[in-house]
This record gives sequence, structure tokens and C-alpha cells, in this order.
Amino acid sequence: MKTVNNVSVVRDSFDAWLVQSNLPAGAKLPSERELCELLDTKRMTLRQVLIELEVESRIFRKNRSGWFITPSKFIYNPKCRSSFNEEARAQGREPSWGYLQQNLATSLPPEVSAVFPLSPNTYKVTGWCGLDKHKVFYHESYINTEIAPDYIKNLKNQSFATVWKEKYGQDLTIKKLAFKPVNMPLHACKELGVAPNSFGILIEKHRATRDKQVVHVDLEYWRFESVELVINDL
Repeated sequence: MKTVNNVSVVRDSFDAWLVQSNLPAGAKLPSERELCELLDTKRMTLRQVLIELEVESRIFRKNRSGWFITPSKFIYNPKCRSSFNEEARAQGREPSWGYLQQNLATSLPPEVSAVFPLSPNTYKVTGWCGLDKHKVFYHESYINTEIAPDYIKNLKNQSFATVWKEKYGQDLTIKKLAFKPVNMPLHACKELGVAPNSFGILIEKHRATRDKQVVHVDLEYWRFESVELVINDL
């Protein structure tokens, strides 16, 4: 007679509870202690079940906040000219965002230094974007402001696209896109509220002027369960 794996038993019970509870997307799960009591299991077994569900993108966790039901994925076309806010609202989501730092760059990552050199007019802007009150990606943006004096003074809390277009008459296009599975850097993990070295998706975007000069590079670190990449205008 086969011995049934205890993790599988708890997983089945948890699946049944999730169906019965019918929690909405984004809802917080009970604490791990409460779940252990509810499922009559040990913390180690419960953790294995939670990790399985996390890998399947059914739930996600935030450090010091607990576990949540994963909302539907944001359908992201990186070539789209619309802003993140516009695309989020079009998909019935509630966007939020904020800048963290807007400083002169003191160094450049290899992805950026291969495109334009560090100069006294190179800026680094960091920030985050969220959906339905959950942060979904952290970004580092490197901007060569040789052709855009006082860019940072004009940025304030506006979107990059708005400043480039309205202040400098530049409707930037995407010259390069790259997608990479990565272990996210510590500062990105901290901002997104995930464990250090968490897995994510890095989207690298090079933005260029009409004469194909790259003046803006974005490095976006997305929570892997939050986004589905679709390029539908090839």
C-alpha cells in the first residue's frame, strides 16, 4: 500500500479551502499560524505547500505582510506608446507609482555604459509602480540629458514620456528591448517587499530620439507573478 505524501494531502485540503473561501484577487490569506491550525498541519509542511502555490503564481508574499491571492497578470506590451497608468486603467486596474531618487549618476551598469558614457549630465532616477495597491516593479532609469538641459527639474512627479514630449519635443521610440529572468538586486527586493534574491523578470528598454540616438535606458525589475509580456504590433 502506497503512503500518501503529507504535503499532497495538505495541498489538497488547502486547494479545497481556497475554492470554498472564494477570496478575491489581492486578498490577504490568514497568518501561517492560523493556516496550520485550519489545516491541522505543521509549519514546515505548510511552507512547502505555500511555495508550490507561489511557483504556480496563485499566491504571492510580501515581507512582514504575509501571503496574498495573486491578482490577474498585467498584460504588458513593452513597445506600447501609452503610459503604464493608461494601460493599467484600460485593463481595469488601479495604478500607482512614485519616484525614489533623482540624482546625478555616479556610475553606470554595463547595459547602460555600452550605449552612452557617464557624463556630468547623466542622471539616475529610481522608482516603483504598483497595481491595485501592490507594488509590481522597481525601475532604474538612466538619462543622458545632453539634449535635454534641466530634465530633472522638469520631471518632478510627471511621467518620463510627458517631459520628453512636452518640454523637449521628443516622442521617443523603443530602439531595443531585452527580457531576462534574474535574481533581483537587494534594493529592488526591499522596495517590492520580497525576500532577498527573489526571482523576477528584468525588462531592459532603450529609448531613442528621431535620429536613433539612445538617450534613456530603463531597467525594470518585475515581480514574476504580476506580468505577462505580449508584443502584438510586430
